[in-house]
Amino acid sequence: MKNAARRLLMGASATLLSLAAQANPAVYPTPGTQAPASSFTAGASGNLVAYYTGEAGGFTNLIGVRINGVDGAPGLDNHASAYGQTFVLGKVTAGDSLVFFIDANSGAARYYSDVSLNSDGVNHVWAAPFAGDAQVPAGTNLAFEDLPSGGDFNYRDHSFVYQIQAVPEPGSWALLLAGAAGLSAWRRRAR
Repeated sequence: MKNAARRLLMGASATLLSLAAQANPAVYPTPGTQAPASSFTAGASGNLVAYYTGEAGGFTNLIGVRINGVDGAPGLDNHASAYGQTFVLGKVTAGDSLVFFIDANSGAARYYSDVSLNSDGVNHVWAAPFAGDAQVPAGTNLAFEDLPSGGDFNYRDHSFVYQIQAVPEPGSWALLLAGAAGLSAWRRRAR
């Protein structure tokens, strides 16, 4: 009986430890060569959320997105963010054009996922699918190069996974608030 309980406890511990593991996104497979260009379109409507997945660059960088030609405020500092930390890049509607960017070297340069917007004419982002882990959901991982003219083309200077999360409709919020108010009134009356 003791051995069975011990095996069960060890199995549960191993399961919990494996759930906490990070399945860091893949590293760019051919450093030193420019990554192929990618374009992005919102596949759904909702909040465009970035999940920080790492960095290996020396510069302080922030990420952001240009939605239908309008740049949003950048955030998610690569030196101050923890793995899995989130940042809402903005609200999108299905079909919106998304051009991600990095404010490199504390804003000294801005590089876009659309090569035609970069003053150096170089692709500064590599995209790959990410299956997800205990802290970061499945989505598309973007990894940026923060050096001018592509630098070392390692695409490891700032990375994040993005996902679009549905925003509840006003009717859903109203129903939730009405339920909470009803519960509160019932509790007051029960006292």
